[in-house]
Amino acid sequence: MTGKPYTFGGADPTAAKLRVLLVPHAGAGASSALAFRRHSPETWAVAAVRLPGRESRIREPVPDLSGLVADVAASARTLPGSGPLLVVGVCSGAVIALEAVRELQSTDPALVGGFVAVSQWAPDQASNTTARPGASPTDEADLREELRAYGALPDSIADDDLLRTYLPVIAADMRAVRDHRADPDPPLSCPVLVVAGEHDPLCGEDRLAGWSLYSGTTRQVRLPGGHMLLTEAPEQLAHRIADNLDLFI
Repeated sequence: MTGKPYTFGGADPTAAKLRVLLVPHAGAGASSALAFRRHSPETWAVAAVRLPGRESRIREPVPDLSGLVADVAASARTLPGSGPLLVVGVCSGAVIALEAVRELQSTDPALVGGFVAVSQWAPDQASNTTARPGASPTDEADLREELRAYGALPDSIADDDLLRTYLPVIAADMRAVRDHRADPDPPLSCPVLVVAGEHDPLCGEDRLAGWSLYSGTTRQVRLPGGHMLLTEAPEQLAHRIADNLDLFI
């Protein structure tokens, strides 16, 4: 490992009322959580996962799903502090985070107090090809177009040759989760909060309902916005999670 697997900010984790571990969307590094962290309550210590292949870990190859899950679980175990831990997964990061929470549940059953899935359909279903056919992670032009369609790729850089540095990481993340179907068993022992944009074409009500299969306690909330809530509406996302902490505590 050549770089730190997560970054910390916000409250002192040894005194924080809540520790948050955020797993970002495909291709994103720990820096993607900066705005979310800035708008989070001052009593939260917010850690953002830095997976292999990005930022200071750019020289590390992106592993398959089991490797990504192991990386996130290892980060959760090494977080400083002892306050309640909330794991927040964004888009494809929610699939990785779900399986990491399951792994932690089997080895450290008291560690995770809650799980938040943001902008991600329930993984008992295939990707939504009715909104737009899924891109092939091996086709650069197709991948660019899909990312642009859902706001994950600003027009200002969508055709930038430098983007080719990042596309392989995005593609590797997508390959890791795209065809994964998560069996509802074993169920999570912690509650699940599902957050999605009101205008997200990938996360209609029917596609979010399946999250109830993974925990006996689930709640679904909506925010104004589309698919990229972490970047489009970080303040509202942080506030909406804070407004629903009664689900976990």
